[in-house]
Amino acid sequence: MMNDIIDKLNFDLLDQYAEKTLMDGSSGKYFNYYWSFTENDIKTTLFGNKRNRFVMWQIPPPPVFFKIYKEYHPNGYLKVKGKRMGGGATMIGEWEYYDELGQLISKKDEDKKFSKFGYNELLLFLHQQGHINLETGENREDVDFGYDVEKKEWGVYAVSKSYWTTEMVIDGETGAIKSQKEYQGGII
Repeated sequence: MMNDIIDKLNFDLLDQYAEKTLMDGSSGKYFNYYWSFTENDIKTTLFGNKRNRFVMWQIPPPPVFFKIYKEYHPNGYLKVKGKRMGGGATMIGEWEYYDELGQLISKKDEDKKFSKFGYNELLLFLHQQGHINLETGENREDVDFGYDVEKKEWGVYAVSKSYWTTEMVIDGETGAIKSQKEYQGGII
């Protein structure tokens, strides 16, 4: 089923399987779609409408720590695809951009924005600190991080099973902790 909606949305499948909500906009009525399913251990969530855009998130099984992001033009053709980490805030790897007919128009290597202490180093650091487990994928949904290109630093929020939250700022050049605080309560 998923292969039918990877590069161009199959509106017949959407009409058949997705939840539809009728919306009444200023220029007429339209449907918002929402569809979530798991196939081959990959959880896929798709939402959007034929007026603006559709967004798809695909979450591979553990121990993978990235999510696949895809955005579609209102006509169903792929617009953007790439990988995100840290709750979806951090774009990583090669991103592809497509025109309204699904033709590739550009690529961008998002890894070039990172300093010496990139996301692989950050994940290893979080594993060594016990916030995540790189071998099992444990706590991958309980850690959120983003990279500030101008400051060259990582902002990290990690919530433990006992709801202790660790908030850190980590130098993107050296991996040194610039600030850290812990408190009980709060879920990312």
